[in-house]
Amino acid sequence: MSDALFPSTKPRGLRGPVSRIAVPLCATVLLAAAACTGGEVPAPAADVPTFEGTVNLEIGEIEGDEPYLFSNVFGVAADPAGRILVADGPAHEVRVFAPDGEFLFRLGGEGDGPGEFRRPFHVGFSPDGELWVGQQPRYTVFELEDAGARYLRTVRRPFPGQMGGHPVVFDAEGRFVDVGMLPDAEGRFVEARIRMNPDGRQDTVQVDEPAAAAEGRATLEFTRNGLPGLLYFYQPYGPEWLQAYGPGGVWASAVSSSYVIELHGPDGTVMQLVGPSDPGPPLTSDEAEYARERLDADVERGDLDAPLFDVPERKPPLAELFFDQRGRLWVQKTAAGGADTIEADVYEGTTLVARYRWPRRVRAGRSPWVTETALYGTTRDELDVQRVARVSFEPSP
Repeated sequence: MSDALFPSTKPRGLRGPVSRIAVPLCATVLLAAAACTGGEVPAPAADVPTFEGTVNLEIGEIEGDEPYLFSNVFGVAADPAGRILVADGPAHEVRVFAPDGEFLFRLGGEGDGPGEFRRPFHVGFSPDGELWVGQQPRYTVFELEDAGARYLRTVRRPFPGQMGGHPVVFDAEGRFVDVGMLPDAEGRFVEARIRMNPDGRQDTVQVDEPAAAAEGRATLEFTRNGLPGLLYFYQPYGPEWLQAYGPGGVWASAVSSSYVIELHGPDGTVMQLVGPSDPGPPLTSDEAEYARERLDADVERGDLDAPLFDVPERKPPLAELFFDQRGRLWVQKTAAGGADTIEADVYEGTTLVARYRWPRRVRAGRSPWVTETALYGTTRDELDVQRVARVSFEPSP
């Protein structure tokens, strides 16, 4: 069983490398470590094109027609015709809008019957164009039509009690891969990737956490009503394990405290992308105060004598990893305090091919839907009204 069939990701604070590596390689991208090249660190890569993003559509109102009032948007996607699909979790439905933002129709409704939902959290498409709507216990599969959608089937998820935040993904042979948390032999929840075979068999790979990510987390045992448990504590702005996966079985992982990324190909090869040395932006005074408040709250929550972590001077250099619909890896960098834009380096294979920038007020979420020319996410205004946003990218002059 090849690990290349299992793209990997994990909730915040639980991140790590794959358990087996097929063909270790080193690739030089931007700056390559001397340990990989066996020589001097090469000069930075040549300039690459930059694309600037502007919000060209927002869907949502503070009051008015019901389809434009969102409870809480968990996922956004677009179909080949440019229609925008919005998973509203508390409303238990997916709403479909035209490319110009006009409401078209909806899917779902609360329930456990065919075509019904329980808090849908993401939407995506299979290689043959089926729409998959993810919920905690299952995926509901539809065929999209011009004026509606036809229910096809339900696929049960193998993960108990852990809601995922990962996109719908299929391996190089078109087999569905799900990602979530499973209990190990000691009862601890660990990340696993499960491939669904056409005959119903499930292949499972457990993923272990790297030590660098664990440096930002601590645990404390407790007993309540005679039952043991664990309290988890996280360092504000501490290191996190970032993972992403894309079409056809490609996936990537990194620890946010260092611009060093493992890129896993569908054939099992592993290449390392090493970016420029970057300590990350310094914390603003407001961010430092927020971190102190978080640590003080943890002291009270755990009945501790002192905080388990210090307030860091800087934020990690990396914020997110994700793939666009072409399978290009986006490395989103952490924005400095007060910055109006977010920037990502974009790689095609091991080659840095572009940099993209977009307004910071657009939240792409844990499973961004991105193409070469557009990014879909959400915004919130000063009244906390949530809207669905589309960012359009154009080459920078």
